[in-house]
Amino acid sequence: MTEQKHTPGPWIARKTAGQGWPGQRGWAIDFNEDQEQVVDFVYEAADAKLIAASPDLLADLIVAAGTLRRYEALHRVKGTAESLEKAEVNAGLATRFEATIAKATQ
Repeated sequence: MTEQKHTPGPWIARKTAGQGWPGQRGWAIDFNEDQEQVVDFVYEAADAKLIAASPDLLADLIVAAGTLRRYEALHRVKGTAESLEKAEVNAGLATRFEATIAKATQ
């Protein structure tokens, strides 16, 4: 399992109207609902929502990659042409997910 190096979620996106960021309107990303620590500030709602969801997205991607590797192994054991084809699809997806996980954690 990938070692967690980032601040754990939940992260919260909240709209700002200049408070804490004089003269700036946008979105603050907080570590938690208590707004104790601002992680980032962005101007677009879509960016704020994506950043706030990133701890959950990473955790889900790690689970998905592991699940795909297990399915790959199960299909390889069967040894039929169809199961080997499925194993390759699972391996390809797992490799993509693992590369994304590495980008996020290294």
